[in-house]
Amino acid sequence: MGLVFDLHLHTRRHSACSAIDESLLIDRAVRKGLDGLVLTEHHYQWTREEMDELVDTSGHPGFILLAGFEYSSSKGDILIYGLDPEQVAAFEPGRPPEVMLAKAQEMGAVCVAAHPTRAAIPFDERILDMPFEALEVKSVNLAPHEQRLAKKLADDLGRRVTTSSDAHRLEDVGAYATEFLNPVQSMEDLRNSLRHGTFRPYSVAGQG
Repeated sequence: MGLVFDLHLHTRRHSACSAIDESLLIDRAVRKGLDGLVLTEHHYQWTREEMDELVDTSGHPGFILLAGFEYSSSKGDILIYGLDPEQVAAFEPGRPPEVMLAKAQEMGAVCVAAHPTRAAIPFDERILDMPFEALEVKSVNLAPHEQRLAKKLADDLGRRVTTSSDAHRLEDVGAYATEFLNPVQSMEDLRNSLRHGTFRPYSVAGQG
């Protein structure tokens, strides 16, 4: 068995839409059997210093805590992994998704289409030609029929898939997760694994 990560979640410290107290986050993740978390706030990326402080005060030394960010384009949301926190400012919200995907990848990031078939904030037909490293096909914010549509879309496009919680409530952390088949200890490791496809959806107890 590889390392299990929740790749998409938000805290109240940096996302106004989240109710998650970040001081409780790592303990919850450990109790859910996760090896790591990737924080993906809206248009903000945690610094390494912030994350180290959170791990140091969690009671779980050595827990793997990483950060990307969630970008809201004019049509669909993009999870961006592998940039420095100060680079987030270059991503003005509301720009065309294909333009910002290309920009992120040119800067060295890997990108996952967040909840691509969610009725409230879907992508349009441009996603058919956008070279995402993966599509997120399950989360607590995708209804069952939206999950099925997302999986079919990924299959039709030949894209790899991730499953993550998109948690905004503590109880949802780890509801869905992704298993990495190679060691992941850093963002560079995560980025390489997403690029090379050494990951798969992880079946969490109680989830299909």
